[in-house]
Order: sequence, then C-alpha cells, then structure tokens
Amino acid sequence: MDKHISGKTKLYEYVTTTHILCIIIAISALILSNNVEAYSSYYPAINARFLALMCLLGFAIILLYNSKKMLLARNPASFTLIDAAYVGVSFLITIFTVYIIGDRVPFIHTILLLPVIITASSLGKKIGLIIAAFSTIFLVYSIIVTGLASSLAEAVQSSLILIMIMYVIGWFIGGLKDMETERRLQLENNLHTLQEEIERRKQAEEQQRKLSRALEQSPGIIAITDTDGNIEYVNQKFTTVTGYLSLDIIGRNMFREHFGQSKDKHQEMLEMVGDGKEWQGELKGRKKNGEQYWAHLVVSPFKNKDGTITHYIQMAEDITQAKKIDLEMARLERLNLVGEMAAGIGHEIRNPMTTIRGFLQLMGGKEKYIQDKKFLDLMIDELDRANAIITEYLSLAKNRLVKLEVENLNRIIASLYPLIAADGLVTDKTIEKDLGRIPDLLLDGKEMRQMILNLVRNGLEAMSPGGTLVLKTFVQGDEVVMAVKDQGKGINPEMLEKIGDPFFTTKDEGTGLGLAVCYSIAARHNARIEIDTSPAGTTFFIRFKQPEVAR
Repeated sequence: MDKHISGKTKLYEYVTTTHILCIIIAISALILSNNVEAYSSYYPAINARFLALMCLLGFAIILLYNSKKMLLARNPASFTLIDAAYVGVSFLITIFTVYIIGDRVPFIHTILLLPVIITASSLGKKIGLIIAAFSTIFLVYSIIVTGLASSLAEAVQSSLILIMIMYVIGWFIGGLKDMETERRLQLENNLHTLQEEIERRKQAEEQQRKLSRALEQSPGIIAITDTDGNIEYVNQKFTTVTGYLSLDIIGRNMFREHFGQSKDKHQEMLEMVGDGKEWQGELKGRKKNGEQYWAHLVVSPFKNKDGTITHYIQMAEDITQAKKIDLEMARLERLNLVGEMAAGIGHEIRNPMTTIRGFLQLMGGKEKYIQDKKFLDLMIDELDRANAIITEYLSLAKNRLVKLEVENLNRIIASLYPLIAADGLVTDKTIEKDLGRIPDLLLDGKEMRQMILNLVRNGLEAMSPGGTLVLKTFVQGDEVVMAVKDQGKGINPEMLEKIGDPFFTTKDEGTGLGLAVCYSIAARHNARIEIDTSPAGTTFFIRFKQPEVAR
C-alpha cells in the first residue's frame, strides 16, 4: 500500500506540473492574441479579473498539491476525487484557452490534446476516450461558432484528423495506463501473497522449531525409523540413556541391533504396526558401553497426508530402575517367605537335633562306644552343619529383630581383617583394605560381620590362586558405600537376576544361602546391593543411607 501511494504521489506531481504548463500556455495565448477587446465584453476589467482567475486556479492547484498526501494517507478511495479534480482543472483550462483565443493562433485546437493525454495517463483508456469525446464536441462546436464551418458535417470533416488523433491518443496512452495499473495491481497482489507466504513460512518454521525443541527436551526416548526399522532420528534423551550419538546410531536397525529382537518377533512387530496398529512391550537394549537397560517401548505408525505409512515412531521409557526395584522386591519376598518358613519349623527341628546331639556326645564319652567315636563325632559335625543352615534360614526373615547401634564399617572390617586375611593365605590369595573416611551408621554389628564374611568368602572362592580381593569404603552423595571387589571371571549376565535368590548357587557344594542372607541383612538395614561384573572380576556395592544423626 505504501508503494502504491508513493506511485500515485509521483503521478500527481507530474499532473500538477502539467496543469501549471496549461496555465502558462493559456497566459501565453492571451498575451500573443491581437484581439483582447474581443473578449473584453466578457471581462470588462480583463487584466485584473483574468489575473485574479489565474491566481485562483493556481491557488486551487497548489492547495490540491499540498493536501494530497493527507488525503491519500486518510483514505485511498480519495484518489478518485483528486483524479477528477486534476482532470477537470486541465480540461477547463484548455477549453478556456481555446475559447478566448478562438482562431487567432494557428493550430490552437491542438491544445485539446492536452486534457486527453492527461486524463488517459491518469485514469486510463475509458476516461481518456470520454474526455476525447468531450473534446471532440467542444472542437466541433468551436469551429461552427467561429464560422470556420457552416455545418456539422463540414466541421467534423475539417477536424477529422485531429479528432482521430485525440481518440488514438486516448486509446493508446489510456491502454498503456491500464496495462501499467494491471501490472502494478498484479505486482501488489503478488507482493501481498509473497508476504503472506513468508509469514506462513515463518510461522511454520517457528512451529517446527518448537516441535524440534519439544522432541529434544522430551523426558522420554523418541526415535523415528523407516518401515524396516532403520533409525532416521533420535532425540537427546536417547543419547543420554544409551550413550549413542545420532551419528553413531543413524541407519542402524532399532529393534534387531539395538534391542536384540529376534527375527520372528521383529517381523511380527513390523506386520502389526504396518497394519496401522500400535505395538508396545518391554525390551532389553544395550548401551554404547555394553551395559544393558530395560525400556518400555511403544511403536506407532506415521502416515503422510495421503494416509500412507512411511515411518514408525518409537516412544520409550527407561524402566531399568523400576525393573531393579521389582526384582529386588520379588527377591525380598522370596527371602521373607523362606525366612518365615524357617522360623516356623526351626524350633521344631532344633529341639530334636539338640537332643540327638546330646546323646551322641554322651555315647562318645563311654568306653563301650570308644571304637565308634569317630562316627559319633562325624554325626555331631553334620548336626552342627544342619544347625548352621537352619540359622542361615532364620537370617532370611524380614521381620527378624536387629539390634541397631552406632557403628563404623571401618572398625568392623578392621576387627574381621585377621580372620579373612587368614582365609586368603590358606588359598594363596591376597586381601587388601582401602578404607576411606566415612561417618558412623546405625548397624547391627553381628549381622554386618556375617554379611562381610559371606561376601569376602564368595569373592575368594571365585578367584584363582594369586588373585587379589579389595575391601573398600567411601562416601558417595548421601550414601556410605562398602565395595567388595574380586578378580574372578565375572558373573554370567543371564544369572545376575537370580543372584540373591534362596538356594541358587553356581558352586558344587554351596547351599545358595550366603548371598541370600546378605540381601536380607541389607534390606533390614535399609541398604541396597548393586553388582558390577565383567570378565575381569565382580564388585558388590552395598549402599547405606546416612541417617540424619550421621550427617
């Protein structure tokens, strides 16, 4: 719109200049005329009145020129009024000039071309032809009145060339004006359309940026694959969870390579999503560092505007911690169940066992059974071993009473060190301490000793002669951590979920209760056990929460 107003303003400047030139022509014609008296009857005070008329016309033109910007700014529709004013002024000046000069100046009637040119160039072909028609009527009338022709036909015939020129000029210049106006309007429309398109694209780009930020900042894992499952996009959360950068994972198969899905399961999932349905399930993925994690995965089809499925969208949530909690809860429930069973029958079993052990000792002290003493001692040892197993069973009970006192893990480890170091020497293995500065905790000292002994002996049994076991304590965040690290062959990942279950053991002579007791003791102390294993060895981390009094 501003460019349109600017173009019209320039046009009016040219038209204003033309009006001034018309006035100059009229004044020049008046001066050059030899018969001023001929029109003195019309203007008795010809000089003064004519001068006043010219000044009035000049003032009107200057007023229009000075006020046009304000009119244009207020209302673009005022163009029509201004155009009419300019054309009317030029036409009236021309008629006035021809009328007062008459035939005293040669070719005076050619001045009638001026309003046609001005009108056609300002308002186009239609108005230009109308002004040409008015100019023709005035021309013919002027010729008849001045006596240059006696009839209408003779007047038309004498000025036919000039009439034709006026119509041609009105048609040609007006046509050019119409074409220019049409092109200008088309250009303005194109510019307006372009501005709207630019605005739409800006909005679309802003929406795309918002969508991209939403995907990148999403708390869940989001990936986009083709219909074969090959990755085309992953968000920042995927990198945070798995450690893979976009460049590392783009082009790889999401399901078969990353989640290790079998060929049959993979094909089943693709067919289901390919039919437009949603698939969801729990899969185990592998991080860049080789560590495994659990994810709850939802796969949905992505359709284009034609409704054709072109991609799949995967939204996943890392449920590794939730899985660990579920497994831990299930393990503790199993431990508690076994403990309750042991507590229920332990007393009934121990009483007869104690009686039998007493009679065996009594028999071993008599001369009559001296030759069978080694068998009696063997039976007593087996009863003691059975009693120890029952004691371990009883240790699994969740509701077993514990005597919590302010203790320090470093002191407990130091008191046990001679005993466990001796165990290491017997099997040609070394036990090292790396005890950091840690606060006191509320612990049951007896149970802590049992847990440390079980973990150390498990580690020693996992190592070959010459190996080194390290006992380490340190503070991490708001937790006090005890770590028992061996140099064994590691634990099979498939067996990790079963570690701590009652009766589960990989040893030929184990009862499967040692680690189960450790998990039960940790649960009673509001601690948790984590395992880090590799072919180079296994580390058990026991993490204790610091009570408020210890912080």
